[in-house]
Amino acid sequence: MAWFVYLAECGDGSLYTGITTDPGRREPAHNAGRGAAYTRARRPVRLVHVEPAGDRGAALRREAAIKRLTRTQKDRMMALSTAEFTGFRPEALRFFRRLTRHNDREWFERHRAVYEMEVRDPMRALVEEMDVRLARIAPELVGDPRRSIFRIHRDTRFSADKSPYKTNAACQFYHHDAGRGAGQDAEGAGAGLYFQLADEDCFVGGGIWMPARKNLERIREALAESPEELDRLVRDAGFRRRFRNLEKEAMLKRLPRGYSEGHPAERWLRFRSFTAGRRLS
Repeated sequence: MAWFVYLAECGDGSLYTGITTDPGRREPAHNAGRGAAYTRARRPVRLVHVEPAGDRGAALRREAAIKRLTRTQKDRMMALSTAEFTGFRPEALRFFRRLTRHNDREWFERHRAVYEMEVRDPMRALVEEMDVRLARIAPELVGDPRRSIFRIHRDTRFSADKSPYKTNAACQFYHHDAGRGAGQDAEGAGAGLYFQLADEDCFVGGGIWMPARKNLERIREALAESPEELDRLVRDAGFRRRFRNLEKEAMLKRLPRGYSEGHPAERWLRFRSFTAGRRLS
C-alpha cells in the first residue's frame, strides 16, 4: 500500500501536515469535520502539497521533517507544488558546492530540506513541464518524475570512492518503448534526452547511449544501408553550431565483425553510442 504526505492550508491561513493512503479523500474529509481536531476548528481546508512517501514509516518520517520546516520553507514547497517550472535558484548550485566539501550522511540530513526545495522539487517541476512540451513536438519521449530523475545516492559497491552522494542532479526524458532503465539496461529503444545540474558541470544532451548489443546491431544495420541520413544530420549548420559533432565515447578501434575497410558507413560503424551534447557552464 502506498502512503502519501500532505500539507493542507486552513481557513485561518495556518498549515496542517498529515499522512494518508488516499490523498483525494483527505480534503473532503477535513471539510466534512472528519479530520483532525485542529482542522475541524479551522475549516475550510484545502490540500496544497502532496508527495509519495513509500510505506507508513517513511511517511511518518517525512511528516516530521516537514513539521520542522519554517513557514517560509513551507510556503516555497507549496509554490513549487502548484507553479510551472521557473528555473533553479543559485541556492541549488551552492548546495552542491557545499556537498562536495561535506559529502557525508550527517551533513546531508541536516541540509535535506535545502536539497528538497532547491534541487529535488524544481527538478520534478522541470520534468513535468518538459513532458507536456515534448508531447507536442516529440510524443515518443516521456518525462515522469518517478522514473526520469536519477537518485542522488551513489552506488559505491564497486567504487574506491565511498562518498554516499552525487554532487549533481540529473534527469532523462526516455523513449516510451524503453521499458525500465537506460543505455545497456534499456528494453527496446533507449534513445532520449538528458539534463544535468552541477556547480561546474551543467550539461544537456540527447541520443542513444551505450545501447544493448542487439539494439546496437540494428543501428549499425540501418547505418550500413543508409549512412547519408546521419551524415546529413551532423553536417547541418544548426547541429554543428550547437553540438559540433557526435560524442566519440568508447569508439571501436576496428570495424565491427562483418564490415570491411572502405565501407560507406565506416565512419559511423565504429561508434558504440550516438549522442550529442553541450555544456552550459
